[in-house]
Amino acid sequence: MDPDPDWTFLGEGWCSRVYLVNDELVFKFPKHAEAWKELHREIRFLEFAADKLPLAVPRYLHVAPEYAVYQYLRGRAVDPDAADADTLAEFLRAMHGLNPDPELRELLPCEDRRAVAEEYFVRAEREIAPKLSTQEAARLRREFEMYLIRHENFLFQPVVVHGDFAADHILADDSIKAVIDFGDVSWGDPDYDFMYLFVDFGWAFVEKIARSYGHPDLERLRRKCRYFAIVDQIGTIVDGPGQALAGQEDAAWRRLRRFLQGD
Repeated sequence: MDPDPDWTFLGEGWCSRVYLVNDELVFKFPKHAEAWKELHREIRFLEFAADKLPLAVPRYLHVAPEYAVYQYLRGRAVDPDAADADTLAEFLRAMHGLNPDPELRELLPCEDRRAVAEEYFVRAEREIAPKLSTQEAARLRREFEMYLIRHENFLFQPVVVHGDFAADHILADDSIKAVIDFGDVSWGDPDYDFMYLFVDFGWAFVEKIARSYGHPDLERLRRKCRYFAIVDQIGTIVDGPGQALAGQEDAAWRRLRRFLQGD
């Protein structure tokens, strides 16, 4: 490497800080031991999946004790003008259709969605509802109750999900070019991968993607996207202290109240 490289800070999340070096290589620095476990899983998954997905993804070149490196993927966070629904649907179909080898299958987390929902319901009652208005708290309880009572919400066949398929992780210039940040890759409900696009762009755009994807029940997906979005804000609020970046918890409260006021 250049003895005097040009380092540019790209950003950070709860688990890692990321730098661009010489406009060519991305260096990811995990913040703690658990983040390394996540990163190793991401690297192993991308070794398997990179040639099977229709968009570019990170290809890790080197792993050192303090960091991992991949070739820079150019582009900006996708916006609605560049967010082609057919391209995103094609990527999700390919992602959800992956069939990992047995060793990788064992590495990918697989949560019990009903147990997760019940746990979040308890935490929401204890830590969130007391800080909401009476009307908001009632709506929050109803969202959990309706999600839990609908058995079809738990009848999905688990697939490989990105787990963080948000605008910031979809890179574009004139068109969509790449998808990054696979640290949350896991076995899960395919509907979950529509949620962050719902948060970023709203239901009208998600509906276009879902139609192109071939989703069998758009109304069910709409309800689940709102429920998943509500739970995601709760997760940021209750798990954020000590991890969340500046402003994230306040933003989560604003979004939570917005979703609870929706129809």
